[in-house]
Amino acid sequence: MDDLLADLSAQFRRRKFSAGVLVALIDMVDALGLPSSEIQDLDAFFAHYPRQTKTGEKVLNTLIVATGNGNTLSLRGFYDAAERLFRAEHHRFDYPSCAPHATQAWQDYLPWLAQLIVMTHAQRALLREDVVNFVLRALPSQAFDPSTIRVEPPLFRDILAEFELVGAGEPSGAVFQGIVFGFLRADNPHLQIEIEKVRTGSKRLQRVGDVDGWEGERLALSAEVKQFPFEESDVADVAAFANATGQRGTLAIVAALTFTSNARINLSNLGVKPLDRKDLLRIVELWDPIKQRIAVTSFQYYAAHVEKNSKLRDRIREFVESRTA
Repeated sequence: MDDLLADLSAQFRRRKFSAGVLVALIDMVDALGLPSSEIQDLDAFFAHYPRQTKTGEKVLNTLIVATGNGNTLSLRGFYDAAERLFRAEHHRFDYPSCAPHATQAWQDYLPWLAQLIVMTHAQRALLREDVVNFVLRALPSQAFDPSTIRVEPPLFRDILAEFELVGAGEPSGAVFQGIVFGFLRADNPHLQIEIEKVRTGSKRLQRVGDVDGWEGERLALSAEVKQFPFEESDVADVAAFANATGQRGTLAIVAALTFTSNARINLSNLGVKPLDRKDLLRIVELWDPIKQRIAVTSFQYYAAHVEKNSKLRDRIREFVESRTA
């Protein structure tokens, strides 16, 4: 057994699959019920278990032997199991996935087979355990370690669902406008997203909506933000916005806390997409943590550098810290 393990160690440096071949040979010999007093060498082995070299016109390169009554036993099935043992069960992905090549090389290991057929079952069991342990020591485990992963909370989803929209000393409408800016910034990284303070006046700045997204010179999307329940009577207030975006072929959005059914219908008829808080939540639920983080930091940027309101900035910071502590 020591000589066989030493030979494996030498083979393994250039042919890692040799370990799987040895395990497969052990399991195949076990399946044949050896040792037997009638089989003491390879000549006797192949006389008792004739090698099958053809299936119809197809030449067989792997080791397949006849076991009587028309039955056969193939090395390939045992090798596949050994490969799964190393790769799937023990996560040694440096062990090669090369079953066809490995099992076609079986004749290079006839000296191993000659020793295995005369060993007792107990000896082969010990040898098999040594071979498996050898591979596990030689190749590093690539098993996934959950402890290495820090799961981030869905921060932007939490902001959408729970962050208070009104705070003392904060401009009315600033929170929802910042949230919509964060949403559009994270959802459209290919666009330049522009925003100003609430109640700045888009027309005075030669802008179209409260939040505009540019692709070069082209206005790709624009959003009007309404931090209130949007009703049918409010549709007239966004007619000019709908007309301006329609002329430019721009994706037009009206974001509000809620919409009545008639308001939704009338906005859609104007070519405008209504998005309320629930609509935003449904979309954000599909976001990964990185995208949510971008939306949160964009919201923080808006509060600190656009709105420049320290109370809103601090309130966002406290909310984020409470969820990440």
